Amino acid sequence: MKNLPKEELLSRLEAINRSNAIIYFDLAGIILGVNDIFLEAMGYGKGNHDDIIGKHHSIFVCDDYARTLEYEKFWDILRSGKYYTGEFERRRKDGSLINLQATYNPIFNEDGKITKVMKIATDISLIVNSKKQIDAINRSTALINFNIDEFITEVNSVFLETMGYKANEQTKVIGKHHSVFVNYEYSKSDEYTKFWESLRKGKYFDGIFERRKVDGSTVYLQASYNPVLDSKGNITDVVKIATDVTAAVNNEKKIEDLSKNLQIELNNSQKLKNAIEIEKDAALNDLDVMMKKSQSELIKIIVKVALSVIVGVGLVTTVLYWMAIVTNQDTQIIGSTWSNMFSVLLTNAFSIVGTIMGIKYATQEGSKEKK
Repeated sequence: MKNLPKEELLSRLEAINRSNAIIYFDLAGIILGVNDIFLEAMGYGKGNHDDIIGKHHSIFVCDDYARTLEYEKFWDILRSGKYYTGEFERRRKDGSLINLQATYNPIFNEDGKITKVMKIATDISLIVNSKKQIDAINRSTALINFNIDEFITEVNSVFLETMGYKANEQTKVIGKHHSVFVNYEYSKSDEYTKFWESLRKGKYFDGIFERRKVDGSTVYLQASYNPVLDSKGNITDVVKIATDVTAAVNNEKKIEDLSKNLQIELNNSQKLKNAIEIEKDAALNDLDVMMKKSQSELIKIIVKVALSVIVGVGLVTTVLYWMAIVTNQDTQIIGSTWSNMFSVLLTNAFSIVGTIMGIKYATQEGSKEKK
């Protein structure tokens, strides 16, 4: 660089200035100069150089950090002539934080003496924030990476523990095929082959997947398989993000089994009810038949008794009447008595039959209402 012409050096410096955030400090940390890219990155706006020139570097850090020994040593290192590079969290004008990938470069004069410090920076806040989000996901979610040949390239501790491994047993799964997590029959199926063919074509899968743990037991994962593309759109990896939902799936199955059993019991209960109704109707019909039969038999008996009485009374009356004629007694009283007895006997007989028929009718009406 020292042997390059001055024009070449200025040209290179201008190229750096056009694409990077640049700021200059003296050895006390006072700002000497700044470009527009740095001003815009720190929230001051293009062209507002006077807002920060002459101020101390500490305006870009938190007050607590500016008072620490670490911050003081940071400037001691720069003043000693060493450069400093890394990721730095800094404060913008509005107080919000920004992450810079930067180098602090001491600048020497012709005598080799340090005169100032030039900082070249790039805003990497988006990258850092994305990394923080990934780290947060990595701490709470099962993650595993596969290459396009279906072999495991990376796995986190959450996934390992979910599948029955220890958190530090990455070497037991990295390099193995995805099929170690499925049963043998499924791994040889057309469905499994098509699954990976679809992933290699960039298709995204999401759902609940039945998988096999290291001890052979079943685990259910709510998971997504996400193809990863390079800058040219080619599939390079597949990232799987998963959550163990085994307990929820098993509970759902138990509820389904209970519902089925309950429905079976309800159906059996209805069948029993129907059978009881049939038996009840049959019993009522049998009772009705028995009552009808009993009523008919009773009427027959009454009629027979009534006829027997009538015949008996008739015979007795006839004998008495004959004896009265033979003995020259008055026959009018005997005839009148016989007539009255016959009349009373018939009246009572028909009254009893009528009562029985009334009971029979009432019983039939009661049966109809119950039905």
